[in-house]
Amino acid sequence: MIASHYNTKMLFHRTVLILALFVLMQIAVGCAREAVPEANNAVANAINSNRAVEPGMEGAKDNADELRTLIKLPYDPEDLAWKDFAAESGQSRRLLAVIQLTPDETRKLIDSASKIGPGRPASIPSEKWFPKELVTQSEMSSDEGIQATSYSANDLLQPPFTQGTLSHVNNTDFFVIELFAK
Repeated sequence: MIASHYNTKMLFHRTVLILALFVLMQIAVGCAREAVPEANNAVANAINSNRAVEPGMEGAKDNADELRTLIKLPYDPEDLAWKDFAAESGQSRRLLAVIQLTPDETRKLIDSASKIGPGRPASIPSEKWFPKELVTQSEMSSDEGIQATSYSANDLLQPPFTQGTLSHVNNTDFFVIELFAK
């Protein structure tokens, strides 16, 4: 009889333990399910936050529509990264953008810029937030900076940006746009 009572007590404890584990697992699964949408949103926000999650990308943006509020952007870029630098201690407000176009759009933009004036050789300092192709090109070059042909950016200007350059990176479909507000 004692053995039977002992077995019943052990069976009761096992049953309670199994039920407790089952309830804890259900609570854990329920909590995890609620956290997943928030985790997914955090990941999506990080991906879509204008490259802010990549090292060296602080402040860089990749939103073409937002850039169009500042400059005349005639084409939809294949790739885009840009920064708007506030005016500081005697320096004008500055906008620096890198765009990549299709080969056809590249030719059209060069033709349009050439009508304003001839291009001049230029060397553009590379920024950490530039597209990787340009950063690599700059690092592998024996020259300082990215080699380009620079044109007037008149076709891209709109207030507050009233002067600047449009530079076509040699042998690519990339352009570096540097504009200043005066």
